[in-house]
Amino acid sequence: MITYDELKKLAALSKLSLDGEDTDSLIRDISSILEFADAVAEATVDLSGDAQEDDGWSFREDVLVPSYPVEEILSNAGEQQDGFYVARDRGGLIG
Repeated sequence: MITYDELKKLAALSKLSLDGEDTDSLIRDISSILEFADAVAEATVDLSGDAQEDDGWSFREDVLVPSYPVEEILSNAGEQQDGFYVARDRGGLIG
């Protein structure tokens, strides 16, 4: 279980402000998440017996399939450049 002091430190590191009413709820939620993470960390996998047999689903051969022509893919693009979509936001190019 996480303590109030730990929650305060976590909030400071995260640059979050804590509201007094939310503190108890956050402590419960974070404690629940930490308990779940501990349970996952303790989980084991049984690799004995049937679990090791290849059921045909684990691995498959990669198969190359033809793709659509770039011209067809870009035919509905509002704007394109060098074979790629050009994305714009309100201020200009994104990125």
